[in-house]
Formats: sequence, structure tokens, C-alpha cells
Amino acid sequence: MRKLLVAIIGLLLLPTEGFSQDWQSVIMLNSRSGYTSNTYLNPFLSEWDRTADVGYLMVSPVGQLGMSSDRFSSDFTAGFVYEPFFDDRDAWSGSFALMGARYRVANRITLGAQGGVSRFSTFLSRDLYWIQPVLNWSPSPFTQLRLKAGSSFRKLSDSETEEEQGTQRFDSYTIELETWPNFRWQLRSSLFGNLDDPAANIGLRASADYWATRSLQLSLNGGLERYQFQIITENGGGGGPGPPFGAPGGDGTQVLDEADRLVRVGTGASYQINRNVAVSLQGDYLNYHSSVTGESTGDFHVSAGVRLSIFPKMGGRGKAGVEWRQNDSQTVILNLKHSGDGQLYILGDFNDWDHPGIPLSRQSGSRYAAQLSLSPGVYEYKILLVAGSEETWIDFSDETYTVPDGFGGENGLIFID
Repeated sequence: MRKLLVAIIGLLLLPTEGFSQDWQSVIMLNSRSGYTSNTYLNPFLSEWDRTADVGYLMVSPVGQLGMSSDRFSSDFTAGFVYEPFFDDRDAWSGSFALMGARYRVANRITLGAQGGVSRFSTFLSRDLYWIQPVLNWSPSPFTQLRLKAGSSFRKLSDSETEEEQGTQRFDSYTIELETWPNFRWQLRSSLFGNLDDPAANIGLRASADYWATRSLQLSLNGGLERYQFQIITENGGGGGPGPPFGAPGGDGTQVLDEADRLVRVGTGASYQINRNVAVSLQGDYLNYHSSVTGESTGDFHVSAGVRLSIFPKMGGRGKAGVEWRQNDSQTVILNLKHSGDGQLYILGDFNDWDHPGIPLSRQSGSRYAAQLSLSPGVYEYKILLVAGSEETWIDFSDETYTVPDGFGGENGLIFID
């Protein structure tokens, strides 16, 4: 299995040598402190343990590297997690790596693959490997529909004795819809299940993100999930990989083979202090109901976190370098350097994100310019490239001040005195 995963990783990353044009990288240090009544609500590792009614501290350094060209893009993310609890239980620790590659085969259709590996040590040691092809269709720059299907392999072993409990394989599918009704709202939904019985093992998730200000993001999410693993608990107590209810076994254990449903809701807020520092709050509630015993239970999780980010320079060929010059109190001149064919437009808060935006005039060579009348304030914007029937957001150079757009990209930011 490890040899297969090494080969998959190599295939995902190999094309970067031949098509490398634009590189992006970020190094983050995530820290979070919180309180949970069930470790299933843990941000990194969803293992059911209702005995962990305790506070925790989580520290996670993460590095991301991405590459994009005209049609091909790939990314690689790796990180480490260390999480001690505020009692005498052992700390959790683990590492993970995620990778993906995409190739645009048509104006609005992209084919790709995603894969990952992780190893976490808690009361169990868990190794997880997964790979899946991805089909992405973008009917507009503001909407994406993704189809995923593939296999994951999970191996569990006792953390103290290293005795293996076997390897399990799960074949699953996911259908995701992501759209922006406007540039303050982002809506996402997904339907997922087991390929062995697609109609019976269905789960649903939905979320809504709202940008109250240019720095403050509010979120609300909910989901109907389904267990797809055998659940074993000792003597009816908590602990072990599964909910605390089940059919009694012959030796004091309880085993539940039938997947039960659970309802989960959450809300959060994040504030981008500047390009490098962000703070966040998160709250979650989970309700589980056993179809075997008729019992139900509720769990909660609350946390606060800080993220520090740095952006090493990896080159900016093919990106837009934007310069702003303020002539008077309301007139600003935008100068942009970009190589390529097509018409460039700028749109943002100043025109209510009206599509396609305000056209930029080509000055000479790769230089473009536009003159805008703006009142004092802070504005977010994007640069749109229209080439025939194809529309593409232009990436910003490292020297351009940007903020996350919540859609996997960035918005430029301008301050008018």
C-alpha cells in the first residue's frame, strides 16, 4: 500500500517540472484552545470518546506549496499536530500530507486527482490513506460543481501494544456545490455516501459564510451524517471508535453494525487583523440518536484560535503586479503589469462587483491602466481576464496587498485616504 501511495504522490507532483510558471507558498502556525464533551468534535481527528469532557490546547505548524500554469495546477500541504489535554490523559500527536493536481480540459471543465496520508496517535494509532479523481465544472466564475469518488484505507492499532486491528477499505463519493450569490455571501453544500450502497448511506452538509466587513467573516454550518464503521464499546461505557450505544455482546462488549444518523450544527467567526494574523471563535453541537436502544445524547465543543502566516517569495511570473496612485482626494490611477492576450477588467466593492467590471486600457507592452473615482475607505477588488468565451481571475503578485476571498483565492485590497 505504501508503494502505491508513493507512486500516486509522484504522479501528482511530476508535472510541476514541465509546466512550472507561478509558485505560491505559505507557512502557518495554528494554535487553538477549547473545551469539548466528545473528541469526535475535535478539529483534526474525529474519534468518538465521550469520556474526554475536558479542555485542550492544539498547536499545528502547516506548510503549503502551490503551482499554476495556463491549464495545469497542483498543490501540496503538510503539517504536524500536537494536542495536550488539561487532565492526565496522554497528548494527541500526528502528521498529515495532502496533495492535488488539476488540468483544465475545456473552458469550464477541469479534471484532477486528490490524495492524502495521515498518522495520528491517541488512545489508538490510526493510519489513513486515500486517493480520488475529481471532476470540476464551473458554469460561471462564481459557481463550481465538483464530483469526487475514490477509496480510503484505515488501519487501527493499539497505541500501547501496537496490536493491529486490521485494515478497512471504504469506497465513497461526494458531490459538492459552491457558489457566491454576491461577494458577501458564500454558500456550500455537499452530498456524500458509500459507493457500495449509494442510496442508503447518504450524508448531507451545508454551510454559509458572510463577510460582515472586509475583515470579519461569520459562518454557519450544519449536517446530517452517518456512521459507516462497526462500533465497539466496552461494558457500555464511552471510549473506543464509535458512539456509546449498541447491541449487547456476549462478553460485556457492545457492537453496532447498523449505521446510525447524527445531526451536527456549528457557528463561528474569524477576524483578519492583517495579512499575517487572524483570530477565530468556533462553537459546535452534536446530537446522536441510536436506532437500536432509542437513546440520544448531545455533545458540544467551543474553541478560540490564532493563525500566524508568512508568505515566502517563490516568483511571480504570469501574475498581476498592481500599483495604485492617488492624484487627489477621489481620483486614483491603477497601473497593472500583465502578460497575455484578452481584455482585463477590474471589479470590486466600488462597483458592487458588477460583472464583468470596469475595462482596463492597454498602455504599452504589458502595461494596463484605469482611472477610478473613489471616496475615502477600504476596497476589495479582483482582476478578470476575458479571452473569447473564457473568463479567468488573475492571480496577484506577492507585492500586492491581498486578503483571502473565502473561495480558495485572494482579493486585492486598496486604502483611500
